[in-house]
Amino acid sequence: MEHQQPVQTPRPRRRLDPFLRKPLWVVFKEERDYHPQNTAETAVDDSSNSCATTYGTSSHGVDANNNHATGMLELPQRSNDRRYEEDGIFEYSDHNEDHSGSRSLQHHNHPHPPRHLTLFDLVSIGVGGTIGSGIFVLNGLIANSYAGPATFLSWTISGFAALLSGCCYAELSGRIPTAGSSYAYAFVALGELPAFVTACMLTLEFLLSGSAVARSWGDKVVEWMRVELNVNEKILQILEPGYGINPAACLVSIATTILVMAGIRESKMVTDVFTWIKVCLVLLMTIGGFVLFNSSNFTPFIPPEFGASGVLRGAVSSFFGYLGFDAVCCVAGEAINAERNLPLSIMITLIVVTTLYVAAAIALVGMQNYEDISPESGFPEAFKANNIEWLSQLTAFGEVLTLPVVVLISVVIQPRLQYAVANDGLLPPIFAEIDVTGNPRKGALIAGVTMTIFATFVPFSYLDDFVSAGILVAFTVTNCSLIIMRRKSPESQPSLLRGLLAWFNVFAFLTCLAMSHLDAPLSWILALLFGSSSVIIATQISRKCPPSLTFGNSSDKSTQPHDDKNHFATPLVPFIPCLGIIVNYFLISQLSFTGIAMLCAYTLLAVLIYFSYGAHNSVGRMLGWENQRYAMLEAHDNKGSVAINGAVIA
Repeated sequence: MEHQQPVQTPRPRRRLDPFLRKPLWVVFKEERDYHPQNTAETAVDDSSNSCATTYGTSSHGVDANNNHATGMLELPQRSNDRRYEEDGIFEYSDHNEDHSGSRSLQHHNHPHPPRHLTLFDLVSIGVGGTIGSGIFVLNGLIANSYAGPATFLSWTISGFAALLSGCCYAELSGRIPTAGSSYAYAFVALGELPAFVTACMLTLEFLLSGSAVARSWGDKVVEWMRVELNVNEKILQILEPGYGINPAACLVSIATTILVMAGIRESKMVTDVFTWIKVCLVLLMTIGGFVLFNSSNFTPFIPPEFGASGVLRGAVSSFFGYLGFDAVCCVAGEAINAERNLPLSIMITLIVVTTLYVAAAIALVGMQNYEDISPESGFPEAFKANNIEWLSQLTAFGEVLTLPVVVLISVVIQPRLQYAVANDGLLPPIFAEIDVTGNPRKGALIAGVTMTIFATFVPFSYLDDFVSAGILVAFTVTNCSLIIMRRKSPESQPSLLRGLLAWFNVFAFLTCLAMSHLDAPLSWILALLFGSSSVIIATQISRKCPPSLTFGNSSDKSTQPHDDKNHFATPLVPFIPCLGIIVNYFLISQLSFTGIAMLCAYTLLAVLIYFSYGAHNSVGRMLGWENQRYAMLEAHDNKGSVAINGAVIA
């Protein structure tokens, strides 16, 4: 009898991660053809002084059968019939009570901006907000003063360090796709007060950092006009009157504020165009450097006067060239297909920026000996030394032309942050007001005027470390938030996770302080002691605090599992976030004590502002913080999927 081969059942095909379902160019095309319609209608009940906002979804409405939110958010009802709106609870009712006895709690809801930002727009914001002086200034400084030809290693190390926090941002932005970035994540994971303090730290990143860039641009304009154009001295005196006043910074700040107030479409178009002009300029500089490449300039690869420690110092300096990629998360509330596009845009931003930084570093050192590279104007001076005058002038002009996009993105992002905080009642309602197009014009005006004042009158030589420290604190809060959302305490010790995480932060910070500010051998002894304690605590978090079954440790079954294949998931939690925390603290420890002291005073001021206003007016106080937290957790279930050409893009 002939032996019959058993029938092989086909292996079930593993469901692809949503980020890999379609090529990027297909995603860009579909989203380019999508035109959102903002059909918000607000019904006001004067008798109860309450406002309930409903959204018409037009052809991009909510499909109840497949539970896709294809426009604005519609949250599922819980068993006790709480109804939620996008950024909070707007009504509570109990069917057990008659109508006359029903309870209604209304929070000062405001219409929400439409979802109009495509993946291309998000990448433009991320790349445009990140590439600033890093390419034009830091490359020359690191090559001349720290790492020599090994400058690209410094950028690679710092890029990996940025990726550690970038993974945390990528997951949280897809899980909680609402405006506010680290503020929103801290609100859900840590509570109102830590969230408000985090929002104040983000204000340093966007508002004050934007002011610093505007001021830097003003200085570069004056220098460019003096050196390249030989402008009349009287005109230069107007642009450089002294007394710390910077008229050019004032002009660029006012111009970007007017552009943002003009409308979403205009500011988005300018951001896209100038971001990719900047990328093309960097590519031109890099290609020019490779054409002039001389391999002898790479000898010695690591100069003996710098050594390996110089490469690490260069990595510390170059890390600040990556600050800004998280700007994408602040516009999450306006992103199409947020659960896919936000993580994807963050990863694309980091890949693009790191590739450009590394390639530019190799090109710069390849065309000029590191000892001769200008620490202030690396590429223009290098091209001039190689007798390529036109490219030197084009590079100098390109920097002046494209740097204002960083200022523009700061003015775009800061009002969105204010909107998120005000929508939770922690800032006055004026910051949450938007016009019919979804543009927070009043918030943009306030942010723009404030930024203009700082850019015009405040020298930033003493504020750089203060701003950098605040940004790194926001990164650390995001890393901690992910651990809290992905892990849970055992039932017998409900506070174990938070306690271990607090001690980990303490020992990690002490480790970095010992390494940076104490002399050997005491520094190594204390660093080993505190560092080993940090490793032990991180291991204890992994062993004693198991992964939560639902993201955010919610007991409600409607909240999704944290390992849902539809969402980006950071690997090796809690170790990746913990490593990111250590990197952030190490960078903070490199800053001056003056900057750290200013940050402590600023934190105290933020706490005082919270208790003087936010604590009395917050939505969480009126409705219960757990309810508000649940609403933000549930928001991701149906947010960000849009119907394009009759099909839901997910």
